[in-house]
Amino acid sequence: MNQPKVGVVGVTCRFESGGQRAEELINGVKNALSSQGLEVVCADKVAWDAADAVDVCRQFKKEDLDALVIVEVTWIMDSMQYIFMNELQIPTIFWAVPYTETFSIGCVQHFGSILKGQGIEYEYVYGLPEDEAPAGRVKAAAQASQVIRAVKGMRLALVGPRQTWRVAGPQDMSAEEWEFSKKFGVTLIHIEMSEITEGADKISDEEAEKTLNCLSKRTGKVLADKETMLYMAKVYLSTKKVIERYSLDAMAAECYPMYSGLMNLTSSWLADEGMIVDTEGDIGHTMVMYMLNLAAKGGACALGEVGSMDDVNDILALAHEGSTAHSLAESIDKVQISPSGEKGTFVGVPLKGMESVTVSSIVGNRGQYKLLVEKADVEAATHEEWVEGGEKLLVKLHVSGKASQVVNTLMEKGMDHHLLVKEGDYTDVMSLVCKFMGIEKVTFC
Repeated sequence: MNQPKVGVVGVTCRFESGGQRAEELINGVKNALSSQGLEVVCADKVAWDAADAVDVCRQFKKEDLDALVIVEVTWIMDSMQYIFMNELQIPTIFWAVPYTETFSIGCVQHFGSILKGQGIEYEYVYGLPEDEAPAGRVKAAAQASQVIRAVKGMRLALVGPRQTWRVAGPQDMSAEEWEFSKKFGVTLIHIEMSEITEGADKISDEEAEKTLNCLSKRTGKVLADKETMLYMAKVYLSTKKVIERYSLDAMAAECYPMYSGLMNLTSSWLADEGMIVDTEGDIGHTMVMYMLNLAAKGGACALGEVGSMDDVNDILALAHEGSTAHSLAESIDKVQISPSGEKGTFVGVPLKGMESVTVSSIVGNRGQYKLLVEKADVEAATHEEWVEGGEKLLVKLHVSGKASQVVNTLMEKGMDHHLLVKEGDYTDVMSLVCKFMGIEKVTFC
């Protein structure tokens, strides 16, 4: 993604004390946000009245902003702030300043109560421009908005949709798909698995061999036979053509049980090219992986589920069928490609140690969704632990607190069994995604 783009406007009132600070505060906020790596567009004028607010909205509508920062220079009328909220309708951060006579923070609390009553979420910060925390929080909010905007334009393929049947609703789709699209804005594209397999059958052995030779430089130890690996290269090439044909941002493909091993290696290869291919038709977690990758500006996620719990060391051992990116292993020589199904493979990856990871999971329906947003770390697995775990994906997730209690909490809160692990701490951004999208945030506690 590009740099988040924020608009900054100062609002004040001629009948209140402190308006003379407006220009100085706006310049300070601009510099503070620019130092955070944000693209800042300042209003052409300070908004002293409704006419000024209308002019600033006209300016900002041309700028394709991710978020709006309203600097509350003094107490200001509700009706003027309403103009910004109603005309721009983008995530808004109110910046309150620590001058007692201005009632700046009181104004935010007052107007915030009105927004909450209308079901409109917002964020606020408090402090001077030279304080570090406010600008950092604005950055997180702008990044969250950018993620939300990208998701609302996302095309996500469901490969292998159900056949035509219904009870009393949609025919080849489900009501759940409509609900999901309405909530998040994701467009779901139905594609048959046969489009990938038939495309793979049209690719020559020579082309597959050439592709496999290129991919071998970033492929681990191979236990599958040559014929299987050539077919994997064909599936990889066919999948890329499908992605291009439908202009996809991500793909959730059926695998288990009818197509075990078919998409696993393709998923791993493409993950290191920045493309998400889930191998269990898991639409929700595919979207969340897309969110996390956007927040991190790249990289790959691991998807697993709890295989065992260690309360002595506070470890959740996560495992999965084997489709994780090669890059998430400590080194390429620790990755193993094993045969699976009739002519498929699975990718064995012991996840490397990571000082900080974001852990996420999603569940919900009928417009009501819960998103797990937590941080943890990952301990490197030994070769022996990986072998004992089935030589597939193994993640030694070190959590804060008793491992079994974490699982109990997730069960009590009704969270799904799939857990996503993303290197880095993006909990601030994902928490704000929850806030602005009206998603219930869940933690381990």
